[in-house]
Amino acid sequence: MQRTSCILIGVCIALLSVATTEIEAATIYVGLGGQNGISTNNGALGTLNPATGAVTVIGKPAGVTAISGLTFTSNGNLWGSTQNGGGMFPPPGPTTTSDLIQINPQTGALISSNLIETAGGTPISIADLATQPGTNTIYGIQSPNDTNFTGTANLYTISTSGAATLLGNTGVFFGSIAFAPNGTLYMASANLNVTGQATNCGGPDQINCALDTLNPVTAAILTSVPVPDFYSALGISGTGVVWAGNGGGDLGPGTGQFFAGVSILNPTTGAATFIGNSGTNFAGDIAFQPTPEPSSLMLFGIGIVLLGAQTLRRGVKV
Repeated sequence: MQRTSCILIGVCIALLSVATTEIEAATIYVGLGGQNGISTNNGALGTLNPATGAVTVIGKPAGVTAISGLTFTSNGNLWGSTQNGGGMFPPPGPTTTSDLIQINPQTGALISSNLIETAGGTPISIADLATQPGTNTIYGIQSPNDTNFTGTANLYTISTSGAATLLGNTGVFFGSIAFAPNGTLYMASANLNVTGQATNCGGPDQINCALDTLNPVTAAILTSVPVPDFYSALGISGTGVVWAGNGGGDLGPGTGQFFAGVSILNPTTGAATFIGNSGTNFAGDIAFQPTPEPSSLMLFGIGIVLLGAQTLRRGVKV
């Protein structure tokens, strides 16, 4: 009986080990987008190497010009926002609208596509997407490419049919968004440098680059720390690590060519740890596929142990 109990406990420990491994090894997905002629593989879905920043293309959804936003809902469905008919760089690019698309994460194939528009039927352009934990609500932030852009970006919720509901104005020109596992809404932001003044950002077009937290109800900025670049791609892992990509906003040292840098950001200080670059595969956004929670597997394992103990007490051979 003692040997059987040890085996059951071992099974529980093994399950927990598997859960931890799955979360640490979560696949980093990227949607590729940038101006034609500068960014390669526009509109494709890819994965990001967490050690080098290199991108591996999975496939391209039919008819998609560029992917600006990418997010998973808790059921494993992958959603993206597009930039229709124009590029994303240099900012602000040509006027565009956006579709909300569902993508097969294994093949990159297009599953569905709906124009993103307000209740009044006005199409809008979306720069980035994020899914709120718990509610599974998809959020989107307005792109400077939008026809109705007034110089500061609006925050919306977006239904899976593409219906957009205005929450409020963020007060920034450039914005990308991501939810942390605890429900905190982060925004990488910058303003347009129209006067040529000195900037803390990686490129000359942006000033006041920051990592902010937002009120998810009103879009008001709650906290803000400076960061060294504008990160148009933002994603947060299941363990709370903030991944960011500059989307092709910087010139490669000594090359004279734009490249897509990938970094990990410290959400408290804004410090960036550079991981690597993907050349001209510009990441429009970063997303993490939902993985099993360790707590769920722990409960399952404990259940196995308790069931085994109860069986042993009853004198039933296991």
